[in-house]
Amino acid sequence: MKKFLLFFSLLIGSYIATAQDGFSDILAAGVEAGERYSNSYMTPAGEALSFNLSAGWYDDARVLKPGKFKIQIKAHGTFAPDDKKNFFLNPEEYEAIIQESYDNTSNPPANIEVSFGDGSTAPRSIATALGENAMDQQLVIRSREATSGILLQEDIINLPNGLGNEGLDLVPTAFLQAGVGLGGGLELKARLVPKTTFEEAETSLYGFGLQWEFTKLLQSDDESSLPIAASLLAGYTRLDASYDFEDGVVVDGSNQSIETQVSSLNLSAIISTDFKTLNFYGGLNYNNGSTQTDLLGTYTFTSNTVLFPIAATVEDPITVDTDVSGFLGTAGLKLTLGAFNINADYTFGEYSSATAGIFFRI
Repeated sequence: MKKFLLFFSLLIGSYIATAQDGFSDILAAGVEAGERYSNSYMTPAGEALSFNLSAGWYDDARVLKPGKFKIQIKAHGTFAPDDKKNFFLNPEEYEAIIQESYDNTSNPPANIEVSFGDGSTAPRSIATALGENAMDQQLVIRSREATSGILLQEDIINLPNGLGNEGLDLVPTAFLQAGVGLGGGLELKARLVPKTTFEEAETSLYGFGLQWEFTKLLQSDDESSLPIAASLLAGYTRLDASYDFEDGVVVDGSNQSIETQVSSLNLSAIISTDFKTLNFYGGLNYNNGSTQTDLLGTYTFTSNTVLFPIAATVEDPITVDTDVSGFLGTAGLKLTLGAFNINADYTFGEYSSATAGIFFRI
């Protein structure tokens, strides 16, 4: 059990750590520009996590008999479409944002210039937290004296990669899930990973679900049992994760961390076969989820930057909120070997997920 919890923390910790790599240094461009970049960079990952946590709630339309219990180990991988792995960054848009921010300071009048590291100002595809840059990407911000054009300051920001740079083409999670039969065609489900710390990462996950099998309501008393079952399910999952990191290259400070909270509500209509050993199941699912990612702590600019030519400090500067909803379809199979069961399924949607599980019943 301890190794499993560490494995879960490693998965989420690796995701959070990768997402923050170089993340805070974008603040050298100012909070407004940093917020714009952060939304483009983090939003696809928030959407993928929400859809990930809505998957895996069921492996059968049949519910447990009253007093029966099962415990499962679940592993998910959620795949992002290619257009979510990159976004187009237009230096001219950031130049306008930074110029406006600069004009609102008491600094001497200056003109702001923004380009990529190779001098280009044409829009370019840049990695989100799910993607990978084809080559190292930099954003160069210069300020020139308004009258003479003399260069006053130049900042070079290394833009972070995403999970693709770590060889991952999916967002992974893993957790324990349990169920108990309540009677009346009801099964109560729960999923849990207690708060666990692994190196700088801290994670926890919990969720509750209720499944109702209504198959017998569709049959008259004189009908023989049909080889299918149907049920409805509602499930809610909450993930909390944080990662404490050291000062960035451009920005010093204290208590710097990224915190992510993901909530996901899943509603499903499920149908499955009703055989002894091998069964097939499928469902139509509706997911509604939200993700909030906060860049927390104190960020101090001790060296000259375009917007902060003298020492300056900002607190908890960035919050990225993501809301998603949509319908998904699931198809899977389950093999029953006595008290032990294994299952695998695939959920189709904007962010598709693959799920595998092993469990036993008591």
